[in-house]
Amino acid sequence: MTNIVNVATVLCLLTISGEISFGQENEKEMSRFGEGAVIAYQKKERHSATPALGGIATPVEFWIVRIDKWAEGKDKGPKYILVRFNLYERAVSDNEINSSKLRFKLRELRSDEHLDCLGSISGGNRHYAKGRPARLSDYQRTKPGSTDKIPSLKSLPCFIADEPPVVIERTN
Repeated sequence: MTNIVNVATVLCLLTISGEISFGQENEKEMSRFGEGAVIAYQKKERHSATPALGGIATPVEFWIVRIDKWAEGKDKGPKYILVRFNLYERAVSDNEINSSKLRFKLRELRSDEHLDCLGSISGGNRHYAKGRPARLSDYQRTKPGSTDKIPSLKSLPCFIADEPPVVIERTN
């Protein structure tokens, strides 16, 4: 009887570890790299310092990003995108978010994720008690994005960033 339990335990562990490594490989395949700049961020969701993490919720920020160069080649992706940045590691400082050149590690939404990259705005007003989708007026421009003409938010594809971008070139 003990041998059967041990064999069953080993089989369960092998199955779980196989699923975990498959998930990690799948995530790596979904990652895309691009260089560009954050041109605007949602004002109400900005964390310039890592917030105190308590509970089960993960703080997020919503950005509009201009990709000047996708790693796969010059024209291998959209120029303007929405990014939902999950603050798993650390916040992005004001100097970093205003950098003129950042390297982003991004992924597209998985089929099992039901997230959006717009976020919603709620306020004390009874009309917004449930929240409303964010609008361009809810975003603050960064230094590199001060002159960009931003397309309609609804037309922009959604990407997820689980890691902070890497600064390649700072804005003077």
